Amino acid sequence: MSVATLDGPIQKIDSHVHLWDAEHTPQPWMTSEHAAIARPFGPADIVPLLERNHLDAVIVVQGACLDTDTDYLLAEADRNDWIAAVTAWVCLDQPERTAARLDALQARSKFRGVRHLSHNEPDHWLIREPTLECLAILEERDLILEVPVVFPRHFDDVVDLAERFPHLRIVIDHLGKPPIGTPEMAAWATELGAAAEHANVFAKVSGLNTALPRADWTIGDLQPCVEVALDCFGPERLMCGSDWPVALLNGDYDRVWALTSSALTAAAPAASDLLLGGNAQRIYRLDNPLET
Repeated sequence: MSVATLDGPIQKIDSHVHLWDAEHTPQPWMTSEHAAIARPFGPADIVPLLERNHLDAVIVVQGACLDTDTDYLLAEADRNDWIAAVTAWVCLDQPERTAARLDALQARSKFRGVRHLSHNEPDHWLIREPTLECLAILEERDLILEVPVVFPRHFDDVVDLAERFPHLRIVIDHLGKPPIGTPEMAAWATELGAAAEHANVFAKVSGLNTALPRADWTIGDLQPCVEVALDCFGPERLMCGSDWPVALLNGDYDRVWALTSSALTAAAPAASDLLLGGNAQRIYRLDNPLET
């Protein structure tokens, strides 16, 4: 695949992609509901999709809370130039273990941030004292925290973290899973807006199709979420992502990318370059490999 490298002009970036192979990286969160994606998904599966949709690069995000998952993703990143960055897993409730693991990960040039499947933890896990100590280490090392926010459980925690750690870049995945088409959308918009008041908070417009109960969803279903997100964050703090292969639970890559990106560019046509790649390049500092 011919793509831009970190030294070249990355133009279009899918900001949220997963890779996994249960032989090497089991995904313990999978249940019978995930049967359609309970198989390996690796570079050979996604490269044709990126080529067909004229994408230059992706940001790969952890799927399992396992060091082996991180090792697998970074190994694939070393082999594939089109993987521009990796958001890895690090144990975020044991500060000494966190610091030691980060020492090793920061020697890898494509390592950019950390995510834990906090939505599988008890409420307010993110603001427990051990977790806060670990997040202080992320802030000190200028690393990103990605949060798989689920409305309404986690928005207050994001606001709390943004205030405690004003220099920590916090990325909300999937716009916090908006309750599309329900009366709760107004409350979600309020919560998203409260988080967006903090300049160190960003968001990915991704995974919206799996928040919909129907298979025949359209761009019209996505548009209200996109418009709220733009009102809250403006065009410079949002990124477009597919959430592949999770997205396959309610669509295919071509459709998900086309309709998600079209909803964004239709709402903010003058900012399409930022929304489809420029923001991800800046927020994840893709032009500046980490010092080792």
